[in-house]
Amino acid sequence: MAKRKWTNEEVQEFMSKSGSIFYYNNEDSNFIVYKKYRFGLTFNWANPISWGIVIVVLIAIAIYKININKS
Repeated sequence: MAKRKWTNEEVQEFMSKSGSIFYYNNEDSNFIVYKKYRFGLTFNWANPISWGIVIVVLIAIAIYKININKS
């Protein structure tokens, strides 16, 4: 099945049915979606872009910490 961007309603329905803390949907091409009760955002952990964003942020934090310790 081809990936497509799911609507917010479809995402909410999927999250309600899955009952999981994390949103992991292979069929959804969105990498950031609204949380179940629209209080914030969450990643679609099935999308590689989500993992890339987390890795980039962690590397940036590590570089910042290393540079602070050198001062």
